[in-house]
Amino acid sequence: MYLVDLGRVVSDADTQNDVLNATEGIWSAIYERMEPTETLWVIAPNAYRDGRMWPVAMEVADYAREESGLTLKNTITVHRWADRGGDMESAYDEILFFVKDQREYQFHKDDIRVAHVYEGNEWGGDREKGNSAYHDTKVRRYNPDGKDPGNIWLDEDRTQTNNQEIDEAAPIPLREALRRCILVGSGDGEIVYTLWKDEIKDLISDEGRVAEPLDVAVLRKEVSE
Repeated sequence: MYLVDLGRVVSDADTQNDVLNATEGIWSAIYERMEPTETLWVIAPNAYRDGRMWPVAMEVADYAREESGLTLKNTITVHRWADRGGDMESAYDEILFFVKDQREYQFHKDDIRVAHVYEGNEWGGDREKGNSAYHDTKVRRYNPDGKDPGNIWLDEDRTQTNNQEIDEAAPIPLREALRRCILVGSGDGEIVYTLWKDEIKDLISDEGRVAEPLDVAVLRKEVSE
């Protein structure tokens, strides 16, 4: 698994093109290094500078795909309300999820499932099973291990009232979001290669993976050879 944090790159840039130029050669180098089963996760914070919004996430997604054979599978939204306070400052970051091989990549969704909206089976269990949209068989409507967390990761509190509606939603820390990325995008004992994100070595090791930092100069040299 590969994890790239563009936070510092965006912070140091004077223009959005500076962000893209700072990543030149990185995407093709990572793509060539990746095994078909490996995944790439990119923290891409949007920014607001000089009266203009920088849609960094989508620009980087396009740039990476133009430079390499990477496929963008999904984007995850993580709100950063507690970390941002300026006027017109982006209140959320995007995490881009890339793969090398759309058939072989690993994705352990069961490891990041969250609690269902309702306790037990919805509708009193009367509709516990239903017809599959793809096969003529009966399937469970709800996974007993929890629901898919979706694309917007929030901490949902349903304990304040008895109707189990969402009473309050709060952002999860970026560290928790990265923990989920590690769990879903890598296997036990796998190496997690990091670029511009050395401070999460303990998080990676806590989840039974091995952290290994990448060097930008080395990556670019691999591409130029």
